[in-house]
Amino acid sequence: MKKLPLFLAALALTGTANATVLQFDFTAKIQEMVEFSPLSFSGGLVNSSSLSGSTVSVGDVIRGHFSYDTTTGQFGSFSGMAMYAAPAAQNALSAAIGQQAMALDAPLSSSTNVQVANNAANLHGADSFGIANVSANQVASQMMALSLFDSSGTAFSTNALPASLDFAAFNSSSFYYTYSSTATHAMMGANGMLTSLTVSPVSGGGNSITPVPEPETYAMLLAGLGLLGWTARRRQQR
Repeated sequence: MKKLPLFLAALALTGTANATVLQFDFTAKIQEMVEFSPLSFSGGLVNSSSLSGSTVSVGDVIRGHFSYDTTTGQFGSFSGMAMYAAPAAQNALSAAIGQQAMALDAPLSSSTNVQVANNAANLHGADSFGIANVSANQVASQMMALSLFDSSGTAFSTNALPASLDFAAFNSSSFYYTYSSTATHAMMGANGMLTSLTVSPVSGGGNSITPVPEPETYAMLLAGLGLLGWTARRRQQR
């Protein structure tokens, strides 16, 4: 499982017009979980966690949905990777385990970003697509992210937002989820591999504009993603 590029940096205030919105349904299976306390530097691999208020376990099947607007403005680029975000864009990522949505109640902020890499130097010439949502409320913050990776570098011809996604063009895929308590800073993370990706019908309407999470929120959740990446590499080395 390839490590998701750390593409969440900032949100540009760029609008969209004549939007072309693509929507997809996906399934994934949780393969690995961690719990960690940055205050005590304690924690490690776990089989299940109830830190988020509902139980998440290794082996759980995730069903999710994401969409992106191909006219979303680009806010940054680095070494062959382009990052896209805009408050008015119809970019979204959601997921659930059974009937339990993996979402915060009454979020005070939310941001969804998209990343496209074409023959990226820091990926050794590979292509990738990623979409991630960061949200926060008074008690917690969370990030969920989906990544597709093509080591051959042939999935895309540019780093523009793609007009289509062919699941078969990618040789690995990942789903990541991290949750962090505001009060205790305790963190839970889960990752797994996508098992399906299908195009879903486009429905009308767009996303409401909500405030962007504070930089501290990104930092905490990216730390959780880093820990997940470390445990995944450690598992592959065994």
